[in-house]
Amino acid sequence: MLRAGRFRHRLLDDDFLKNQSLLAYQCLQSYIELWRQGILNDVEMATAYIFVFSFLRRPKDFLGGPHNQEFSTSVKGHNSTSSTKIVEVLRKSLPPPLQQAKSLTRLESPRPFVDHFCSLSWRSIPLSVARSLVAWSSGQYPLILLTSIPSPEEVLEMQAQGRRCLSMLIEKEEIGTFVNEGRDVLGFIVHDLIHADHFFAHPEKAQAQIHFCQKLRIVITLPEIQKMLLQDSTFTGEFHYLMSDMNSVPLHLLKTLKAILLGYFKRRDCLPMLSSLSASAEYEFRCLFEAVLVPWNLSREALFAAHRLNTPLYKGPQDDELLHLALSLNFHDERFLL
Repeated sequence: MLRAGRFRHRLLDDDFLKNQSLLAYQCLQSYIELWRQGILNDVEMATAYIFVFSFLRRPKDFLGGPHNQEFSTSVKGHNSTSSTKIVEVLRKSLPPPLQQAKSLTRLESPRPFVDHFCSLSWRSIPLSVARSLVAWSSGQYPLILLTSIPSPEEVLEMQAQGRRCLSMLIEKEEIGTFVNEGRDVLGFIVHDLIHADHFFAHPEKAQAQIHFCQKLRIVITLPEIQKMLLQDSTFTGEFHYLMSDMNSVPLHLLKTLKAILLGYFKRRDCLPMLSSLSASAEYEFRCLFEAVLVPWNLSREALFAAHRLNTPLYKGPQDDELLHLALSLNFHDERFLL
C-alpha cells in the first residue's frame, strides 16, 4: 500500500529539541565519520541522516507500509552499504532501551540501504523525498550535499547550472534549535528534497526553469534591482523566494516576477495593492520591466504580451500561447545536460 506521507515545515517538536537533540547529534557522529572516510557516499549519508531523526522522533512506528512501486538506485562505481550495516551503526550509539526496538528489525536486510529504506514509507514525510534520494543515487538528479545553508544567490547560480543543493546541518547547536523560517534540521533537508523532486521530476520543465534562472541571474545584476533589494525587505524576501525556492513553468515565473516588481512600486508610493500607479510611476515601472525582459530577447509581439501580463488587457489563451512559445524558443539558446 502506498503511503505518501504529509510534510510539515516543523517535524521536530519542542520536547524533541530539548531532550533528544543531543542524542541525535551523538548518533550522527559515526555516520559522519564513515562519510568523511568515503565509506558512505553523499546519498547514503543524507538517507542515514533522515533515518536517525525519523527513528528518534517515533522509535516505535517511524516506518509505514511498503510502496506499491519498486525503487532501485543502482549506484555505479560504488559498493553500496547494506541496510543491516546502517542499522548496526545506529544501534551502537543508542541507549539500551532503544537498541532492540522492533521497528529497527524491518530495516535489517542485505539490500543496499538507500534501496531498502526508500522501499518503505516514513511517517509524516512525503514520497517525493524517497524519489529524490533514489533519483539522486542513480544519477538522474544532480544534487549537491552541503553542511551549511547557501545564500539565495548561491542557489540561483547552482540552478542556472542545472543543479540543486541539500542542506544537512550537523552542528550540535543547529540540531537543537530552529534553522530558518520555523524549520528544524529534519524539516530543512526534507524541504530541500521535496523541491529537488519538483524541480527535476519532468526533464523538460527542469530545463525550462534552468533557463529562467540563467536569465534571472542577469536580471539581479541590474543597478535598479540591486537598489530595490537594499531598500525594501519585502521585495528582497519575495525576489529571493523566486530565485531559490519556487518551482514552476516559465510563464508563471514571469507573472510572479512582474507582480513582485509592481509590489515594490506600490509600497514605495504607499499605495494599496489594488490601486493603480500614478502616470509617472507607471512609466518608471514600465521602463524597469522592459529592462528586466532584455535577457529574454522577446519579439515585439511577445514583449507587448508581457506588458499585458497581470492586467485586464491580457488576452488570455492567446497571450499565454504567445509567451509560452517565446519563452520555449528562447530556452534553446543555452543547453545544460542534467
